[in-house]
Amino acid sequence: MRLAIVDELIADINYHLIERTIQCEWETTTLGENTAYVFYFHLNNATAQYLKERSDSLFGWITPELPEDLMFYQDDQCLLAACSHGGFFMVDENVWDRFLLS
Repeated sequence: MRLAIVDELIADINYHLIERTIQCEWETTTLGENTAYVFYFHLNNATAQYLKERSDSLFGWITPELPEDLMFYQDDQCLLAACSHGGFFMVDENVWDRFLLS
């Protein structure tokens, strides 16, 4: 049931989906023995716009309205990972340096 809701929610950016896996650990979270679906998307203008339209903050992505723990990769390198319910994010150091310089 929850997976169907998420599939409907991401329908507009499904083309940018890299993969959906079942995991017990990812960049911002370790579940121990439990598992969750993890969706990997390309970071591009379409996915960035999608995020902006649904929440004004990375930390606004909270279950049950929106999926949590957003992560974006480029060439197998995590550029941005957010843990909404934990109130923290991680960003690749090179991306952060470019952000600070701009």
